[in-house]
Amino acid sequence: MKAKMAPILIRSRASQRGFSLIMSLVLMLSVLLLGVAVMGVNVMQERIIGNAKDKDFSLQAAEAALRDGEADVAKNITAASAFKEDCTGGLCIPPSQRAVPNAKPIEQQPGWSWENFAKVRKLGEKTGAPAFPGASASAPPVYIIERLGVLGTPPGESMKVNEPSAPGWAFRITARAIGARPETETILQSIYTTR
Repeated sequence: MKAKMAPILIRSRASQRGFSLIMSLVLMLSVLLLGVAVMGVNVMQERIIGNAKDKDFSLQAAEAALRDGEADVAKNITAASAFKEDCTGGLCIPPSQRAVPNAKPIEQQPGWSWENFAKVRKLGEKTGAPAFPGASASAPPVYIIERLGVLGTPPGESMKVNEPSAPGWAFRITARAIGARPETETILQSIYTTR
């Protein structure tokens, strides 16, 4: 009987060695798939970080253009400044005050284009402000100025008799900036008043 059992033990050890090889290969394949999944997550996180950085850059550039537009109004805009319906020179009559009133904002009007530099003002063009620092943008930050109307007497104050006062004006400044990718766009608006 002893002679018959010995060959059975030898066969079982040989079959166990093959099973170990298969298990090792399966384990290595699962580790490889896990590594590929981790790399995919890292790539996705890099894209998210890049998009957030680009959006932040375009927001900062739009803020700079908005402040430049406010400085432009304070330094250069007078009662004699020519505001037109076609926004020549970046000075616009608001859609609600046009010969044919329209409720849509200027940037949504037919034929309007931010890329038409005859109808917008570039950052620093009228004020001498330095170019926006940082990564290169797809397009320079630009803005338009709309003259909304004459301001009345401020709340809590009364008109002064026989005392001339310069009328105040309200302006809406709309700034647009593009990030490093053309799809990243930020548009900001502010109302700026002068007295």
